[in-house]
Amino acid sequence: LGLIDAAPSKLFGLGIYPYITASIVVQFLQKLLPICREWKEQGQIGKRKLNLLTRALALLFVFGQTFGMIPKTSNSLAVCFLIPLIAAAGCAILIWFADLINSQGIGNGTSILIMASMSNNLIDSLKEIKQNYYDNLFTNNFDPKLLTQFILIILVLLLFLIVTVIVQITSLKIPVQYARNQSPSKSNSYIPFKINTAGVMPVILANALMQPFKMLMLIIKNNQGFENFVNYLTNIDIVNFALSLHILLIIVFSFFSTFMNVNPEDISEHLSKQDAYIVGFRPGEQTTKYLSSLLFKITVIGAVFLVTLVTMPYLMNK
Repeated sequence: LGLIDAAPSKLFGLGIYPYITASIVVQFLQKLLPICREWKEQGQIGKRKLNLLTRALALLFVFGQTFGMIPKTSNSLAVCFLIPLIAAAGCAILIWFADLINSQGIGNGTSILIMASMSNNLIDSLKEIKQNYYDNLFTNNFDPKLLTQFILIILVLLLFLIVTVIVQITSLKIPVQYARNQSPSKSNSYIPFKINTAGVMPVILANALMQPFKMLMLIIKNNQGFENFVNYLTNIDIVNFALSLHILLIIVFSFFSTFMNVNPEDISEHLSKQDAYIVGFRPGEQTTKYLSSLLFKITVIGAVFLVTLVTMPYLMNK
């Protein structure tokens, strides 16, 4: 139990992120490799093959990441192999939990496990706020500056909560007209575009792809010679570089997720089959271009919101 609780070798230390990273890689492989495209079209049999490939890649990523987590003070060969095995077992258990949640119809197992992990981090953050502000305000000498900071943090958290709810429930409604057989129900038809169409998926995907970068940082940290060599070659602030990379990934995946979930060409084709159109735009290519442009602008707003949501805690800590 002591080894499982050790910082670099927790049973669930890597979480389910290696599995998410593997899922992203498999999605790209379906577009790049003919054999993966064939599996995608083979129904349940192909789905099992893709799931097996995803799990194999996830375990491969686990072993790759945990080798960077091995303490540089450890010279034991047993520890070097035991830590990756513990992390792989933890990841396998989490994948099993996610599949169990999916099979019971409770919800998306991966998302629920990520939410549980984030809730745990939230509890730790609230404990830290209590120790740094509440305890000092009411048990030690009263400090007006500390009280101001505490109130400001609470107000910012409430503001973000309100803005998040507003963004999630707000949608842009594009009115649709029908050329014939216009019933009262059809006369009020519209296409809803949510402001944050991608949801939190860009953040999840960005966090997953940041794991190899974190692994590289751990390898550099655990190897003094490598760390000195990197510091000699560059004066880049690693923290700011990582934050910039994280922001870039969130923006990229915001557009990727949005246009994967909402296909303007499919919507335009569906409208044409229903003898429907958007006022001021001809069915077909013109409608597709209009919807693509509108979706792009909305995604910019959603991406800015997600980036602000992710970077604000870092800025507040500074």
